[in-house]
Amino acid sequence: MRIHPTPGGRFTSRNRIKTYVRSFDDVIGGGIPEGSVVLVSGAPGTMKSSLTFSMLYQNALQENRKSAYFTLEQGKDLILEQMASMGMADPRAAEQIATLDMGNIRKNLNYLQGRGSWIELFKMYCKNVMKAEPISVLVVDSLDVLETMAKMQDRRTELYFLFEWLRDLGPLTFLISEKPLDLGPGGSSPEEAYLADGILALEMHPTSDLFVQRRLRVVKMRGSKHDTGYYAFSFEDGSFEVTRAVSGTA
Repeated sequence: MRIHPTPGGRFTSRNRIKTYVRSFDDVIGGGIPEGSVVLVSGAPGTMKSSLTFSMLYQNALQENRKSAYFTLEQGKDLILEQMASMGMADPRAAEQIATLDMGNIRKNLNYLQGRGSWIELFKMYCKNVMKAEPISVLVVDSLDVLETMAKMQDRRTELYFLFEWLRDLGPLTFLISEKPLDLGPGGSSPEEAYLADGILALEMHPTSDLFVQRRLRVVKMRGSKHDTGYYAFSFEDGSFEVTRAVSGTA
């Protein structure tokens, strides 16, 4: 069932896709609404790629969901090797996750440019994946590289149409970004922060002179009643977990 947001940004109907991050689905009302476009923002080292791949992996194992992971930076083999080192190597999940190396397209960009713009090529690959076997979750790693390769002239307008196209495509979409979000009073967030249906912000928070703690915050999630506070974010025993962040703890 396709889900459309109303002009006010609320979803007219919603099923939810679980993240399978321990304790996190309770924070966001049982999961993320299908068809949403969600920005996963954070500096290098905050585990954006690992978190999103884990969601695909667990949904494949637990619910037999099909998904796709588009990598525009690291090669496919490197991504899969990294995830395997974290315990995400079950062949049953691999059968449900299409991992596409868009980096090969980047290497041949001059040849491919004669066949259309970079965005059009990206859309073509997405459509081909959906035609082969409809997927319910899509990860794009990363929005920053996609934007750079597209050489957007009117950033806000082009991003608006990209986000709308992704919504019409159908799957829950995670867009990974390293662009900082200025979430403080009077801050100025990038256009994609306003266009996204949801924002998961990952941070490295100093807890002392010696230690830092990974933290996760749900900045917004349309169609969900959720807590906007910070949660400590960790990976142990093959899965992610959140707990309420406590100031001053390592």
